[in-house]
Amino acid sequence: MKYIALFSILLASVSIIGCKEKRVRYFQYEIVNNESICSLKHEDIFESKDFSMFDTFFRDISGNPNDELSETIYKQSLKNLSNQKSKYIFCFSKNSLKSDFLETYIQVELQRGKTFRQYEFKNYFCFKNNNLMNFKEREKAIESCK
Repeated sequence: MKYIALFSILLASVSIIGCKEKRVRYFQYEIVNNESICSLKHEDIFESKDFSMFDTFFRDISGNPNDELSETIYKQSLKNLSNQKSKYIFCFSKNSLKSDFLETYIQVELQRGKTFRQYEFKNYFCFKNNNLMNFKEREKAIESCK
């Protein structure tokens, strides 16, 4: 009898809390006006009604964080995520890069219907000879940047 009560409480907890659904997506960057690098919004962002729990990190080829870039991008992203007219999540100057390689990770909860779903947006890029190359895999991006 005690086990049935415990099972009932556990089942009720799971149904109330729900299961967090995490989706991983990849996004692209593009060069704008030959001076800025901008992250294109993924269609999932355009289709969402609202967002919460926003977090980002940016690392160079050695895995070191770029804190200055992170702070600038974080503030800009909060504005642009809510703006349905904005094509980009954020933009930054090419001069703000510490190396030709950048790993980008964005985590955000997007409202789809009445529920929020957790999304992870990833990108690895290499900037060589004024060309921007986007990758889904870190190893391929690193190889191209050598």
